[in-house]
Amino acid sequence: MKIAFFGTPEPSAKLLQALLKEPDIQVQFVVTNPDRPKGRSKTPVPSPVKEVALAANLPVFQYESIKKEKQEALQNLSKFDAELYVVFAYGSILPKEIFSYPKFGSINLHGSILPDLRGASPVQTSLWKGYTKSGISIQHLGEKMDEGDIIRIHEVDVDLEDDTGSLMEKITQAGIQSLIPLLKGPRTSPFEAIPQDNSKATYCTKIQAEDRVLDLKLSAIELHNRIRALSPDLGGYCRFRDKRMVLWKTRPVDFSETSIHPGKLKRMDKKALIFQCGDGRFLEILSVQPENKNRMTVADFMNGFRISDEDRFE
Repeated sequence: MKIAFFGTPEPSAKLLQALLKEPDIQVQFVVTNPDRPKGRSKTPVPSPVKEVALAANLPVFQYESIKKEKQEALQNLSKFDAELYVVFAYGSILPKEIFSYPKFGSINLHGSILPDLRGASPVQTSLWKGYTKSGISIQHLGEKMDEGDIIRIHEVDVDLEDDTGSLMEKITQAGIQSLIPLLKGPRTSPFEAIPQDNSKATYCTKIQAEDRVLDLKLSAIELHNRIRALSPDLGGYCRFRDKRMVLWKTRPVDFSETSIHPGKLKRMDKKALIFQCGDGRFLEILSVQPENKNRMTVADFMNGFRISDEDRFE
C-alpha cells in the first residue's frame, strides 16, 4: 500500500521506522512539525520523525499551521498518489480537505481504548487515574477529535512501576503490531470500522504547569500515580529546604503510621528513604532532582544532603 505519514515525536519515529522496513508498504512522504529551538543555544532541531524521514530520503513537509496553510499543503501532497494517510502524534488537527483526500481516507493511532480518554494526554491521564489496562486505538479520522470509527483496538497491561515513557513504549509497540498487518496486502475499499459509543466518551487535556505541583495530602497511591504520569519528561515537584524538589520515581511500600504528617521523611537504611502521604502510608523515593542539580539516585541524595528524620517535603 502507498501511504503518507504524519507524526512528530520519538514514538512516531519508531512507528515510521517499522513501516519503512516493510516491502509491501511504500511511504511516499512525511509531514511533521517545524524544527523547534532546543537547549541553551536555542538552535532549531528537527523532530525525530523528520530525522528518520531524511535518513530514508523521503520528502518532508512542515507547516506551522496546516489548517491555515491547507491550500499550500494540498498542492504539495496532491503531487503524490498515496492511498492512505497514517497519523500518529502529529500534533495538529488535520482539516477535512486533507484527511479526506486519499482514496482510503486517513487513519489515526490514539493512545487509549476509545471512546475513553479522547484528547491530548491519554497516556499520562491513564497513569494519573491509576488504570491497570490501556492500549491503542486505530480509527478513521473525522472532523471531531478522536471521534472517528474504530478499526482495531490493541490492549496493553499497565504495571504499577510504569511511567509515561515505559507505557508509551508499550503502546507504540502495540500500534506497530496492529497497524502493519492492516496495511499489507491488496485493498479496494476503506477499512471496516465500528462507530464509537459517544455516551461512554471521556476526555483528557494537555498537562498544565499547575499539574506538576504535588499535593502531599493525597494518598500514597494517588501521589505515586501523579509522579509516574509526569515522568520522565515533566516531573512532579514539591519543596525541600525552601527549594524546588522534583520527584521522578517512587514506589509504594508496605509501611504506614497512625500519626499523619504529610511530607515527613524517614530513613529506612543508608540507601532507602521514604516519605509519608496524606493517608498515613509512605512512598519510597527512587529518583529525585534538587533545584539546580542533576537527577540523582536517592542514595546520592541522602549522602549529599545528609537527610535526617527531621527533614520533610512541603
